[in-house]
Amino acid sequence: MPLAPPRVDEDDSTPPPARPPMSDDTKPPVLRKIPVPRVVKVARTFWVLSFVLGGAAVLIAFLSRNTLIVELTDTLGRLAPGYDPAEVESLVNVIYWASIVGLALGITIEAVLLAFILNRRGGARWLQLLVLALHAGVVLVASAFIAIGDWSVVIELLILGGLALAVVAWVLCFGPRANRWFRLKDEAQLAALG
Repeated sequence: MPLAPPRVDEDDSTPPPARPPMSDDTKPPVLRKIPVPRVVKVARTFWVLSFVLGGAAVLIAFLSRNTLIVELTDTLGRLAPGYDPAEVESLVNVIYWASIVGLALGITIEAVLLAFILNRRGGARWLQLLVLALHAGVVLVASAFIAIGDWSVVIELLILGGLALAVVAWVLCFGPRANRWFRLKDEAQLAALG
């Protein structure tokens, strides 16, 4: 059985208190991203230029494949005269494709890690160092084997320039302003009601 409200004398009755408002004027907090410092923007530009130079070297090496294969076959045939021509040809193909794929894979992994870095994941900088070390090894192999023939100077300058720009970009990401940016949390601000 429901409870009946208590009886109140009409003489003593006071009006009930006002109801609290149903909305709050306090605006909700919204996270605002901290702007990217100039040094990180410069590093991003250097990395993108590094990717362009490395990609151009891979493209030139791929388009001049026949010339490079002939040059590599002649060079390896002179260095190892006792080998069967079929063995030399398969070795040339392995060296050529390993150099091309190694350069392309290094550029791709660096680009993915750059995306993490630009999303303020500071730990990706250390992974980037490992990838840069592998990239340097691939550049040494590629400059020895695919930087030959008519395009040798261009290919070598492109891959070495790309590696140098990537190393400079990596160093820039450890500057004081960049370190501070990686460590800061996003700022909370009140949302603007539109």
